[in-house]
Amino acid sequence: MKIFMTGATGYVGTQVAKELIKNNYQVYGLTRSDKSAQKLTGLGGIPVKGTLEDLDILKKSAQDADAILHLGFTNDFDHFDKATKMDQDAIETMGEAIKGTNKPLIVTAGTAGLDPGVVLTENDLGFPGYDDVSPRQSEQTARRLVKEGVNSATVRFAPSVHGDGRYGLISMMVQMAQKNGVVTYFGNGENRWNAVNYLDAAHLFVLALEYRLKNTGEMRVFNAVGEGEVKMIDIVNTIAKKLDLPTKSLPQHETGASFDVTQTFGADYPVSSELTQKELNWKPDHIGLLDDLKENL
Repeated sequence: MKIFMTGATGYVGTQVAKELIKNNYQVYGLTRSDKSAQKLTGLGGIPVKGTLEDLDILKKSAQDADAILHLGFTNDFDHFDKATKMDQDAIETMGEAIKGTNKPLIVTAGTAGLDPGVVLTENDLGFPGYDDVSPRQSEQTARRLVKEGVNSATVRFAPSVHGDGRYGLISMMVQMAQKNGVVTYFGNGENRWNAVNYLDAAHLFVLALEYRLKNTGEMRVFNAVGEGEVKMIDIVNTIAKKLDLPTKSLPQHETGASFDVTQTFGADYPVSSELTQKELNWKPDHIGLLDDLKENL
């Protein structure tokens, strides 16, 4: 079976590609550079040279494949509107290319910001008006495609996808602490974050693909969250101990909908993945965020 992937040589995508190839899938991956192409070839995959802006390449690759996994995203937070528009155009292009078929299109989204202060489940769509203010429209685009007959689904990643020396957005907190000589947090630090090990996230993506190959129809959302309620104060204290730095509480403030790392670290983002674990028989069992920080930071 032929799988077309964007982001096939990325942090999580590399692990997805490895598992798919091990399971005898043919993996065709979009690659921007010769280095990425060589990496994918080394894994046993087949490079497709291009970028997310090459819509003709995305269209043809989607048409030629049996399934599409969209993990690619331009992490340019200085030009986030452009990055999210590119993402939306790519999803729409690949979705249009497979209309009238049962080919799965699995796209990535995030759990952060959907409904702060509420334990987010797979059935929750976000706070009222979220669609109007959210800069990234990947999940919303997938929903529209499902209504148009496309066999699409969404995997929502936690803001802290961690492992192999990386910690998602928490890496930015570490960098800020190293630069400023203090680990800061907001209020009492009791706000909750969610996290997932990158190996667990990758395996979930494979399970979501296999599920969607067998089950078409209504929209499906899967929460790639191994730990749903990690308190920020525990993250802060772990980082402070590892870096031998003091901590400092800043006044609590309202979080906004636009991407702002400073605001994000003060937000309350509890998430449940109970439905995902049950539906896909997914059991996240790799090292958790706090232990990862303690052992590897």
